[in-house]
Amino acid sequence: MSISAAHISSQNVEFSITLNGRVWRWTTVMDVSGAVPTFMIKNITTPYGILRDSTPLPGAVVEGMSESIQSLVANYRPSILVGPPSALVFVVDEGRGYSLPLTGRVTNTGVYGSLLSTTLVASAVYIRTNPAIIPHLASNQSGVFDVSVDSTDLLTTSSPYSGSISLQDGSSTNSPQVLPITITVRPKAVVSISPGLVTYVVSRPISGPFPAIATQQFTVQNSGPSGSVLDYQIARLTGLSQSWLASFTPVTGTLPASTVQSITVLVEPVEGLMPGIYEETLRISGYSFNDYADVIIRLVVT
Repeated sequence: MSISAAHISSQNVEFSITLNGRVWRWTTVMDVSGAVPTFMIKNITTPYGILRDSTPLPGAVVEGMSESIQSLVANYRPSILVGPPSALVFVVDEGRGYSLPLTGRVTNTGVYGSLLSTTLVASAVYIRTNPAIIPHLASNQSGVFDVSVDSTDLLTTSSPYSGSISLQDGSSTNSPQVLPITITVRPKAVVSISPGLVTYVVSRPISGPFPAIATQQFTVQNSGPSGSVLDYQIARLTGLSQSWLASFTPVTGTLPASTVQSITVLVEPVEGLMPGIYEETLRISGYSFNDYADVIIRLVVT
């Protein structure tokens, strides 16, 4: 018994089988419009003409029809293409937790009619993918996925870490394919400030607005080890200073190790502010070994 594909047009494939010198022919139709390919046998021609209900089908012909479907499945296999990007690089802080995700891409580069359903398997528990399965990618169709890294238990002393995402589909021609991952773990920053107290002394005028008051500054420094990065933000701790503390700038910034940023503080008491001592605490915070540091801004009105 021999089976041969005589003609391919779109997804209709004609097959034939010769039994005892007589030829049986049929068309196997592969429909890829749904989530999975479906198959149908039609246009069956017997050695005696078009198949009639009364014409029995020899077992070898039925087997041949089944084999024709398996032949199509084998010839319409998907293929996995990873990327772009072809690799992912993470820079994370020691002990911080999950990073912001990076995006990966997978494409079915198989022939028209193939469908790719990819399972993503991480090489380590601290690498997470979302989703874990990308199903039903037709030929030349792509799917995207997010990858994030949990640095809770990662150590700077073991950095960099190497990992991967394995993209698998047992029906593809080149499974598995690997997306390499490199993880650099930075040490924790340390928030340092100087000075811890900034004082303004101003006399209350007999009438009218307060005179302009010269600005003062304090500094924020990342005194953490080499390689650390401090992303800081500054906020009022009490919020009771709206009537006299006009501004402090810049309120956010990024400081590599040993870098210093000057913060300019502007005090503008509202007209009629009574004599007394007014204080506001500015909290400089960011992911760091000490979490935050405070600066007291004091206004003395005499």
